[in-house]
Amino acid sequence: MRFNLFARILLVTSALSLSFTSVNVAAQSAAALAELGKAQQLSRRPDSTMDNPFELVENWPTLLPGQEWGAAIGLLPDDTGGLWMLFRSEPPINYINADGQITKSFGEGMIVQAHGFCMDNDGNLWAGDSGSFRDDPSTVGRGFQIHKFSQEGEHLLSLGKAGVSLAGEDTFIGPTACAVTPEGNIVIADGHWPRPSNAQQDGDRLVVITPDGEFIKSVGKLGAGPGEFMGPHALAYDANNRLFVADRSNNRVQIFDEDLNFLDDWRHFGRPSGIAILEDGAMIVADSESGAELAGPSVAPEGGPGATARNPGFQVGIRVRRVNGSLQFLIPGTRPEGMGADNLGNIFAGLTGGCDVSPSGGCLQKWVRK
Repeated sequence: MRFNLFARILLVTSALSLSFTSVNVAAQSAAALAELGKAQQLSRRPDSTMDNPFELVENWPTLLPGQEWGAAIGLLPDDTGGLWMLFRSEPPINYINADGQITKSFGEGMIVQAHGFCMDNDGNLWAGDSGSFRDDPSTVGRGFQIHKFSQEGEHLLSLGKAGVSLAGEDTFIGPTACAVTPEGNIVIADGHWPRPSNAQQDGDRLVVITPDGEFIKSVGKLGAGPGEFMGPHALAYDANNRLFVADRSNNRVQIFDEDLNFLDDWRHFGRPSGIAILEDGAMIVADSESGAELAGPSVAPEGGPGATARNPGFQVGIRVRRVNGSLQFLIPGTRPEGMGADNLGNIFAGLTGGCDVSPSGGCLQKWVRK
């Protein structure tokens, strides 16, 4: 009887302890979620006390009859007030003049998921296709390539194997950006997050090719160390031939010399999606994802692979800095991925969401000095 009584007391005590523990864990979880919610609100706040000498041009540009807006992801200003735009609609490649009128369009039907846009020293356009972000039967056998066009729309070559996501000499995981090296070659950022389950789940890197499409070398791997990458998303060179890489899922910008040797990483740019560097050393960086709940690799700073709040607390927007890292201005209340700027003082921002409520009238924004 005594043993049974003692056992019953133990069982009741254990049950109460488990109950109190569960309540405590639930309370801690609720508190953690509340704090996360506060951080996400900070990320999304629409204003700032920092200087912002820019204003948005409303209802600019104008699409062609029958065109529909898609995410504006690749922007190449030409110092006339106009630019080349790569966007996720048809036709994907468009030239827009300073008045906001489209005068050239081509590439229809060739790209699954527009990503990465650059112009080589001969004026040819390189348009990336990162492939689908998730399992999508409708895109099987397509994507994961980069295409080269003349400015008149002639298709000059395609690199990578359609539908194959692999880090090889003749294949890509998923190209997201490109830039012209000091020697005139093309460097490509390779590896987007999220990606389909049948895509290579590591191998994020930079790839260097000749203008004729010949493989030269690749640099880096998936990781968070110096010279490693987690979804490299934008590239830009400065006047000293240093390459700035938006290592987005690592919440940093990495800097490399002209031989792609690691120099430094900067973590005061938030979660960088786009980078543009001007002749005067101005560096414009877009943060579109801080605070957002997104899928990512398991080795990401916030964990993964499920949807997780990324870099919560850092405010999204456009930051104008110098290539020495010092901050000048912040344009809040916008979340662009595509980033471009010209030496006239215009900033072009490409949206991948919220296009329907943008005063620009679509997914492309033009910011000018007040």
